[in-house]
Amino acid sequence: MSIQINIGDHTSSEPNFIAVPANRLKQLQWARTKAKWITRNIPRADVYYRTLPGGRSLTELLADRDIWINFHPTSTDMGLTNFAGGKEIAICVPSFRIGRWTVLATLVHELAHVWGTRRDGPARCGTRGTGMRSWATIRADHGR
Repeated sequence: MSIQINIGDHTSSEPNFIAVPANRLKQLQWARTKAKWITRNIPRADVYYRTLPGGRSLTELLADRDIWINFHPTSTDMGLTNFAGGKEIAICVPSFRIGRWTVLATLVHELAHVWGTRRDGPARCGTRGTGMRSWATIRADHGR
């Protein structure tokens, strides 16, 4: 079981949370696979996620088939979650433009919001909890 990627088989309750376009799908699939790799190889990721309001591990979140990853074609944010504790994530154009590592960082960040983190600070720490730097640092390093 795994979080699901909207490839046209899901209608989100959120406006502009749409199916992931075919030309973005490979990056997102890579990011989901790499996130699962993190849970198997960086134990502190699960430890950190259990400290968030919902108390579930990153492994559990990545296995939750009720969580959907969508695409947002117009937002200038890196990613969005419908609300703290929600089950709808959107990865936005800027993340895809920077590259797959940023898509991964954005996914991990948004999963912290799915599990109830309301503010960006603790969610951003979700990337640190997995051994990754924040997407903002990655973006700055790439000059984009």
